[in-house]
Amino acid sequence: MSVIDSGWWVEVRPLITSKLEPANFVPVLDVLYGLGRSFRFLMVNTKDKDVVGRFFVRFYLQVCDEQAKVQVSNVIRALLDVEVVSIDFPVVEQFGVCVDLELAKNYALPIVSFQQEQLVNLVDELVASFAGVQVCLEVIAVADPNAALGVQKFVYKKTSHDPWLGKALLDQGTDFLGQAIGINQKDTPTKKSSQIKVDSWTRECVKNAEHKLYSNLFTCQINIYGDSLRNANGVKSVLPLAMNRFRTFKIHKNQPLTPKLKTPKKHHIRNNVLCNLWWTIPLCLLLFAGVLGWFNPLKFFSSTIFTVDLVLPVLAAGLVVCLFVAFKKRQPIVLSTLELAQMIGLPSAVAKLPVALGKVPTARMQLGQQQQTPEKQKTTPTPTTTEKAKPPVKTDTQATHHLHGFLNE
Repeated sequence: MSVIDSGWWVEVRPLITSKLEPANFVPVLDVLYGLGRSFRFLMVNTKDKDVVGRFFVRFYLQVCDEQAKVQVSNVIRALLDVEVVSIDFPVVEQFGVCVDLELAKNYALPIVSFQQEQLVNLVDELVASFAGVQVCLEVIAVADPNAALGVQKFVYKKTSHDPWLGKALLDQGTDFLGQAIGINQKDTPTKKSSQIKVDSWTRECVKNAEHKLYSNLFTCQINIYGDSLRNANGVKSVLPLAMNRFRTFKIHKNQPLTPKLKTPKKHHIRNNVLCNLWWTIPLCLLLFAGVLGWFNPLKFFSSTIFTVDLVLPVLAAGLVVCLFVAFKKRQPIVLSTLELAQMIGLPSAVAKLPVALGKVPTARMQLGQQQQTPEKQKTTPTPTTTEKAKPPVKTDTQATHHLHGFLNE
């Protein structure tokens, strides 16, 4: 068992009578976006204390402070038919594998289709994939308004027609040479403005990226914990995908859940500086060795024994591979409110899935009984005045006795 940081935690338990729509946590995420602080959502498959071998999926939410906890709890109670329980900390099992996820493409491409209506609750599929296995889905997110700049750059690259560096230099050189020779630019035919030919796929990508541009964006860190890599990958295969999808960035073994709530990163230093070390450091080492006279590239192919001229390039090649693996680029996970609500939320099929249910309030149960009582009274028919005024109908036996008495007389 591993205990997480005793921060500001709540457990959200759906009721047996709950009628939850897909993406039911969108209003809650909008409130969390307005707070501007980090939060964490856990979907954990826990053991039942009463029945051996029985598991229940529980939903936990951690926020930044006590005020945010009270505010988010009130919003959840007001908008959803659930029970919100304040807890000190969740106690979960120790998992053997942790799958650290990243996006496969630029985060401007969404993992859901904004053009189609979400008719299926994807949280139902996530909860169903938890059945019978010890797994946990961890989503840490924080509001990031600056992430819209990355989406704008993506849209600009797809819609603009900037010439590459070689063509730009060639055009400048041609203009300078024409002025030197004395050709008048007015005499040269004007260049026609070439329009960009955009295919249907690029047009669809730009349309979805623009929709994401005007949405609330969150920078996220998503981890899947499991007792085995197979079970963790089973949960990963159920995650939403459309123009973009999740893929494994790194696999950790015997790593506990993050004890404290940390702010997710977009890995700017890694993607802009560290990712170039795989070729800059080996090249600088070879140049430095050449300046000192330890390495001569002309003797590399002529040397037949293990000399310095042969060993240094081999070591540099090994260093290239190690640095490339250690500091490879990582696509940040930036999701909109609708995308994040496909993973952070509650299932709709509460009665069919192994979910820890909440207690229905007593006042609500009494109200239901009061609503059923008048209906029962309406079903029992009451005699009308005409029915009360009718004389009693004689039976066949009574009529026979009257006939015998009349004949005897």
